[in-house]
Amino acid sequence: MSFLTPWVAATIAAVVVPALLILYFLKLRRREERIASTLLWKRAIKDLQVNAPFQRLRRNLLLLLQLLVIAAVVLALARPIVETTVAAEDRVVLLIDRSASMNAREGEQTRLDEAKEQAIRLVRTLNQRARGWRSFFRFEPAEAGTQVLVIAFAEHASIVSPFTTNTSELVDLIEKIEPTDGRTDMREALELAEAYMAPPTRLTPGMEDTPQVTPQSAEVPAKLVLISDGRVANLDQLVLRSGTMELVRIGSARDNVGITNFRHQRNYERPELLSLFLTVQNFGPDPVQADVSVQVDGVLAGVRPIELAGCTASADGAEAPADAGSSASLSFDIPLDRAAVVEARLSRDDVFAVDNVAYTIAPPPRRMSVLTVTRRNLFLDSALRPLPLAEYPFVTPEEYETQRSRFVTDNRSNYDVVIFDKVAPNTLPGGSFFFIGAVPPLEGISRHDEKLEWLVPIWWDESHPLLRHVSLSGLFVYEGFAVDLPEQAEVLIEGSHGPMLARYAAGDKHCLLLTFAVERSNWWSSSFPAFMYNVVRYLGGGGAEAEEGPLRPGDTLQVPAPAGRDELRLVRPDGRTVKLRPDAMGSAYYGHTDDVGVYRVEDGVAGRDTFAVNLEDSWESGIAPPTAPLKIDTHEVVEVGAITTATPEVWRWFVGVALALVLIEWWIYNRRVMI
Repeated sequence: MSFLTPWVAATIAAVVVPALLILYFLKLRRREERIASTLLWKRAIKDLQVNAPFQRLRRNLLLLLQLLVIAAVVLALARPIVETTVAAEDRVVLLIDRSASMNAREGEQTRLDEAKEQAIRLVRTLNQRARGWRSFFRFEPAEAGTQVLVIAFAEHASIVSPFTTNTSELVDLIEKIEPTDGRTDMREALELAEAYMAPPTRLTPGMEDTPQVTPQSAEVPAKLVLISDGRVANLDQLVLRSGTMELVRIGSARDNVGITNFRHQRNYERPELLSLFLTVQNFGPDPVQADVSVQVDGVLAGVRPIELAGCTASADGAEAPADAGSSASLSFDIPLDRAAVVEARLSRDDVFAVDNVAYTIAPPPRRMSVLTVTRRNLFLDSALRPLPLAEYPFVTPEEYETQRSRFVTDNRSNYDVVIFDKVAPNTLPGGSFFFIGAVPPLEGISRHDEKLEWLVPIWWDESHPLLRHVSLSGLFVYEGFAVDLPEQAEVLIEGSHGPMLARYAAGDKHCLLLTFAVERSNWWSSSFPAFMYNVVRYLGGGGAEAEEGPLRPGDTLQVPAPAGRDELRLVRPDGRTVKLRPDAMGSAYYGHTDDVGVYRVEDGVAGRDTFAVNLEDSWESGIAPPTAPLKIDTHEVVEVGAITTATPEVWRWFVGVALALVLIEWWIYNRRVMI
């Protein structure tokens, strides 16, 4: 313990303590009474009083209590502080991790609760130290000096408070930080911190319209304090451009079992049969036994027992591989003749409960429908006829454009798959499309005017579902064209002059592009029917949706609105209702999907009004804190211990002791007087 104003206390003690002792040394002045037997001693007594003004100090409990009161008050005025592990800084950036793994329980509270406690202790410690010799002779609090910026982050980051010296206000803001089920990604948090730490702009006289950045900031580089369990993803993509960073590590729990994958698929030939596929993974060191149950709209539909060995993978600070730990794959086949919310649940209690449940939205059973826009193509007719389809009408390009309402509703195709044979529509609605000898009207895709002849495939992805059981040996194309594709496009067949088959998804549009007409090749005579079987099944029946991936916490929901509706009500998994307003295109967007669960839209578009958000993240489910040091770029993050105190000034305790001693002294004094 040390003192902020010791000279103030010493000065007051030097004055008050001697004064109190003098009062006890002085003799009491007695009332004089004349008595005949003492007249002879009167002169002697007067001489004695003049020569001895003080009496001998005797034992006195009241004196001891009064000295203790003065000592407590003097110590309070000296402003004692408890030594803390936090050093004084000019600027501090607090990065508080609120990702999914921070929801793991450590005893009676979660890791996030502990992180917020550490952050509150830190901000309460700052701006409590007096600075300079002038502070020795003042009684008001020390001048605020440390500026604190608080950022909470998961997959996305948000500013809890910009730089401020009002640390008392930060306590309430930190306590209001809510948990999320998102992935730990610190990139956005560092970008926000760097933006707030950037030097201010200056305006050159006469060039007010051209802001210029000062070459060197007058601000002192900030210290970044990361409060996290250390499970930070994508470390190789992070850069620390300024300041230093320290890590306050939270948590030590390791035991966890979670569902890391959950998919569904309607049987192509028997649509009334729903197939479920899920993966359960053990991230703890001990083997476990548990049951996995499946519920359909809350009704139990099946239970399977599983046994998993312990995880032997070491936490080396790098991102855990997807197969870290022991895993088991399960499948369920459930007769389901309606749309439903299907829930998979792991019947095991552990410290991380969010990955013990997963959801999927099963569509109603139906046979798929395929629309072909062409001027007639016998090859397509012969390929579609054997497929188990509800319907596969052919229309001309003119019919499609002039009777668009027959084929498109609420800017989405009425058919599971639409084939455009050597034609392209003016605008493309939402849906799944196969372009043969044409390109979709999407930004980033363009067709070269030059005709290419005698094309042959030089590479193709045999593992892709679209090319399964499809032989391309001996394929040659009489006439085709070259295309320019966005970087996100997936090339499935590469030809001698560029892509021959590619897949591209943009928003609610999923497109397959073939750069030649079927009749301009010899493909129709070999494996083209098998290819069309894969196309219809993939584009129209879950394959494309599965590759787009499940909805994860933080993903944005695109909610279509029924015609004429200018407001939608979305019910979150926690029961809260959020109002959404559709845009001019008839779609509303919601991005605060921070919690795992089912999001429902009241009175929405049937079949597109329910959304399942799952964690399904091996990185977050592996809750064991990494043992290796945390490194960002070339900088090793210094790990510090927990903050030992949050109230460095303890003068209030001494004031309380002084008041208690005064009460005791008052009670003893009155007791003596009464007796």
